[in-house]
This record gives sequence, C-alpha cells and structure tokens, in this order.
Amino acid sequence: MAPAAHPVAVRAVRLYLLLSGLHLVLGGSLLPEAGGGLRPPQEKSEAVSWDQNAGSVAINVTRAVVAQFTPANTSHRLTHLALDPDTDDVYLGAVNRLYQLDGGSFLPVHQVVTGPRLDSPECHAASCDDHIYQVPTDNYNKLLVVAPSVSAVIACGSVSQGACDTYRLGNLSVHEDYIPRSVAANHPDASTFAFVGPERYSPWGRSSALYVGTTFTTVGDYRHDVPAISTRNLYDLDYAEYSFSKQSLLRIDVKVRDHFLVQYVYGFTDNNYVYFVTVQKKSHLPGQEELGYISRISRSCITDANYDSYTEITLECVGGDGVNYNLVQDAKLVVAGSDLAASVGVAEGGHVLVAAFAPSEGHTARPETASAVCVYSVHDIEAKFNENIHMCFNGSMQYRSMEYISGTILNGKCPQQGAMGNILSFCEVGLKISGPAPMVGRAALRLPRVLVTGVQGTATAAHTVAFLGTSVGTLKKVS
Repeated sequence: MAPAAHPVAVRAVRLYLLLSGLHLVLGGSLLPEAGGGLRPPQEKSEAVSWDQNAGSVAINVTRAVVAQFTPANTSHRLTHLALDPDTDDVYLGAVNRLYQLDGGSFLPVHQVVTGPRLDSPECHAASCDDHIYQVPTDNYNKLLVVAPSVSAVIACGSVSQGACDTYRLGNLSVHEDYIPRSVAANHPDASTFAFVGPERYSPWGRSSALYVGTTFTTVGDYRHDVPAISTRNLYDLDYAEYSFSKQSLLRIDVKVRDHFLVQYVYGFTDNNYVYFVTVQKKSHLPGQEELGYISRISRSCITDANYDSYTEITLECVGGDGVNYNLVQDAKLVVAGSDLAASVGVAEGGHVLVAAFAPSEGHTARPETASAVCVYSVHDIEAKFNENIHMCFNGSMQYRSMEYISGTILNGKCPQQGAMGNILSFCEVGLKISGPAPMVGRAALRLPRVLVTGVQGTATAAHTVAFLGTSVGTLKKVS
C-alpha cells in the first residue's frame, strides 16, 4: 500500500501551510508586500540570513496564497513538515534534503543534504560490511518531528534501515547525533507516522516520548526487528520500556505481516490514550483480498508499557449518497468552536477528529477521485471503544479476534461473564481486542470529483474552519 503523496495543511500563527509535492504554500490574507515577487516582505529581508540555493519564495501569488516555497531542485520532493510552536519556524522533510524556514519571513535559512547515500538493503543501520555492494540511494524523509523538551529536530529516512538523525532545534545546520536504530520504514512507498506525546509508564514519571507507527517491509534482512507501533524515548530513540516482562512495542504476527500491511495515516494523544488511524485489509487471512480495505482507529493507554490495552475499531464515513468512503486519507485532532461543538454534542473547546476519506477502487487500497469529510467527537470515540471492550467482558463476544497481533491475551478468548469482577479501569487489564461495532460518521461534506488528501482545522471565535488539501495541490477552505 503506497501512501499518497498528499498535501498536508498545518496551522502557522493565523495562516495555513499546505505541503504538496514540490511546493509549500502559505494560505491566508495578503501580506503587506504587494505583487508576486520572489522575495520576502521588506521588513524581514534584512533581518534574516537565508540560503538562496535552497529554493525560491514567492510572495502574494494569489489572494489565497500569500507565500510559496519551492525547492531549487524538482527532485527534492517534499514529504513532511513540522512546526516549532515557540518560534513558528517550519521544518521540511524532502527527498535528499531537510529545510528550515524562518517563521516570520518564510525564507529558507538552512538546508541539510541527507542523500543520496551509499546504501544497500543488506546493510545494518549501525554499519555495513566491506563485502556488501552499496549504491547511491535516494533518502526519502519518512519521519520529521520537533521535540522541544530535548531541543531537537528528529528526522528519519528510508536509507540505513530507517535510521535517524537529530539536529539542533532552531538551527538545523547543527547535526547533533546519528542514531543507528531501525525506526522508520525503509521503502519510499511504505508509511511511517510519528508524533511526540506524554508517556506515563511509571507513577513518578511525566516524560514525553516518540510514538511511531511503521509499515512492515521485506526490504533487507533486518526488518523483523522493527515493530508496527512503538514508544521510544527522545534521547536515543530506544524503547521507552524494554524488560523481560514489559516492552513498549506492538508487533504484527510473523505469520501474516508479509501480506497484512498496515498504513499509518495519523496519530495523536488525548485524555490518557494514544490513538493511531490506519488503513488495512478487512481480513488478515490470505486469500481474502476480495474483502478489500477498511479504515481503523486503535487505542492504547499512555500508562501501559506493554501495549496490552491495545484495541482497534473500524472507522466508517458514510455519505448521504450511501457510498462507504472506506479509505481514510488524512485526519487531524481539532478544537471545536461553538458551532461545531453544538452539532456534534460536545462542549465548546472539546476535541474532535476531522478526517477525509475516499472510496476505494474495487477491493484495492487505491482511492477514487472523490471525497467525504467526517467529524467525530473524541468523547464518542472513547465511548465506542468502551462499548466494544464491554462486549468482550459481558459475554456478548467469545473471541477477541486479534490473531494478527502478537501476544494474544487468554489465547484470544474473552473471559467468562463476571470472571473478572468489577473492573475499575480498562487500562489495568489485558485487552488486545478487535471490536466488531464500528465508529460510524455521516459525511459533513462530499466532494464528488476531488481527492482530499490533507486536512487541518481550527476554531476562530464561534466558527470552526477546515482547510482541505487536494491531490492536485489546491487548498479548499470550509466553514
């Protein structure tokens, strides 16, 4: 399943960023500097020292596009962006490059060459034996996060088995460390999604960690070491917990992982839970490809150092036309304004998940050029998870139906009704349940001839505004 080369919208101050292949677009109101010149606003041009070899910046391209950064080389396709919340500096991951754009002027102040690198799938992340033949290999940025608690930018590429580098936050030109761990996917088309969130594995600890979802690949001999989901510390990216009894990782069972490939689309933390939004086959069993693909959302507790609380449910988005838009393309956690809060039944300022979906071409993972946007309150998502878990514990289900995940609980069987007594918290018992009851959303918006692949939203006064990036690089505003 190749992840879409899709635009990603991210809020920056009161404007919005759209990442689309060869461009980074800043959308919003016109900047004071008039005209479509290739220079920043006048007041910033003398204050910022910028790398003119990195690319060009166009100002006030249209009324909707106030600035646009384009890499100098068209082969340096943009893949990820991350925002420093303190300075509004923008960090970009690309093929063979990383960029840092000044948050005030949008100018590229640093670029880092990350490839091509001599590499071979037979090489380990730490080193490569002399007898292994290596060739110059493009390095696709697979993971890019800002980690303010350690003053670092963490970037992982597709070469060297998905190993990572850390750079100084605020000055991308300063390389801090190479971390020879296989963290990201080592193939251009295999997904990796990562984010920084709270980890509470010990009662006295209140640290942040890197949560990573990685699609399994068969490229090379070392991929069996790479888990599907992991929690890693921010210092050396080792597992946050790794002991005989507890390991902060989740693996897809070795018997099915070659063909049951999970695409990690989005992830977030909310109310003591970690969530990942994915696209995967409806059945993990070989020979059942005709059942096609579905979207799912998983949940684990941030206090669970062994991922025993891991649970999945199906995420559905149904259009008014009755079409099941089964492939999630992107999603974002959004704070609801009063209008959206009232429509989904949450308090103003409550969290909602805004997701863009597309119907699949037949039973494949390829999306059709049509879209629907569904909105789910996180409160309702939590309730749906609890409903599915209760079905296992109250006798409604006999089996947990998660044979595709390693480390099944009670041999995959649900406990006898009442055998567990009064459970105060589902974070304190083993779960690993594939819930049968889906989280169903009704499309708030349908775009019949548009493939929406990037989503962002924000609350402005009483209104919630969504920005949708499309597969052709345009930005749509919906309120």
